[in-house]
Amino acid sequence: MNTTDKVTKNPVRAKITTLSKDGKTAKVEVPRVVADPLYGKRMRREISLHVDVAGADVAVGKEVMILPCRRISKTKSWKVVSII
Repeated sequence: MNTTDKVTKNPVRAKITTLSKDGKTAKVEVPRVVADPLYGKRMRREISLHVDVAGADVAVGKEVMILPCRRISKTKSWKVVSII
């Protein structure tokens, strides 16, 4: 793969729910909408992810943009790109 063939990923919007004591990790919720398989009603679902926030000024309740990255720890493989 050449350097000109880099794959760029689109950032995902998420909302911060909890912060760790050391300030390097945050837990975020990423919302999505799914249709019920039988009735078709739209339902909101969230997935919780651990993200790396080292160097970012974040607080609980803020919305952030996150990107997947290399694995940082056992559960952490996302990074905060920007704060909305």
